[in-house]
Amino acid sequence: MSGKRPSLAESMKAVAEAPAAAPSMPPTLAPAAKSIPAPVAPQGMGEGRKAFYAATRAGKKKATATLSSEAHRQLKLLGLDHGGVEALLTEAINDLFRKYGMPPIA
Repeated sequence: MSGKRPSLAESMKAVAEAPAAAPSMPPTLAPAAKSIPAPVAPQGMGEGRKAFYAATRAGKKKATATLSSEAHRQLKLLGLDHGGVEALLTEAINDLFRKYGMPPIA
């Protein structure tokens, strides 16, 4: 096999710099455009480079917890059968909100 495999970073950069495809829906059926803030480049990325982020996570924040190895493993195993760890954590946070009389908005 000759040649070098393409770099994942270069492939992602090429996709990010490619022109956007035209919408496939007629203008009357297209959803309203949302203003999504541009991601902030982490330190050390250099001038002019944009950080990659998932568009589905725009406007959302992360919350973390430190778990024992056993609890982490158990959570990952449970996530395999129930839609993933993120889905389980969202369900648990909504249950916590309900417990304290708050709307489940996670």
